[in-house]
Amino acid sequence: MSKSLFIGRYQPFHDGHGALINSVLSEGGKVVIAVRDTPISEKNPYSVLERIATIKAKYKNNKNVEVISIPDIKEVCYGRDVGWGIRRIRLKKEIEEISATKIRNSQKRVIWFTGNVGSGKTSLAYLLKERLSAVVLDGDELRASISTDLGFSKKDRDVHNMRVARLAKVLNLQNFNVVVSVIAPFRSTRQKITEMIDPYWIYIKGGKRGKNMPYEIPKKPHLTINPSKEALLGSLEKIVKEIGNLQPLKVK
Repeated sequence: MSKSLFIGRYQPFHDGHGALINSVLSEGGKVVIAVRDTPISEKNPYSVLERIATIKAKYKNNKNVEVISIPDIKEVCYGRDVGWGIRRIRLKKEIEEISATKIRNSQKRVIWFTGNVGSGKTSLAYLLKERLSAVVLDGDELRASISTDLGFSKKDRDVHNMRVARLAKVLNLQNFNVVVSVIAPFRSTRQKITEMIDPYWIYIKGGKRGKNMPYEIPKKPHLTINPSKEALLGSLEKIVKEIGNLQPLKVK
């Protein structure tokens, strides 16, 4: 089956974009979302990898959606009898008027599990995902998508963590609860993350320690979980109780 092509910056991907794409999906069509590789600037704050990861997270269970990167094009040119058409999709006025500049804080929260390798962050994150209908950003998965160019030096870890924070902010602004399972080993980086998105910090004790696994224990996390002293489901209930009804904090 041939596919419908959507080209955009998606800075960030919002409900207006989703309505256009869903109009084709609702017809049973297949879609290719082509993300323009625009240079990072004040109007284009997110890298192409971050935007692709955001869109893939939104459509991760839909096999009819493919997301690709294309160069930052100026125009689309065609001649006679090219074998494909150009269609404008008409939406309701209130949806067509949605733009990235009009998106405001979504009243949702970012919950960040920090802790060393093997502490149990990911298991708890996916359990919490089901309770909150949240999006999970997992460190290993993100290393294989938005941070394939980075290693594990202190500088590279910092860059990776800030990419994850920016992605979490994009998703949060799109009205998602976001659960992050990323080590974030350094206090200085966690402070920068707090200044950007003010997440609910949950420290998971335990895990592996070693020369190549640096980790600075948080001084004042919102909540500490000790898997060696409490069952997994018990930890989950403790987290849900502490978070409560997810009263929003201002996203910075």
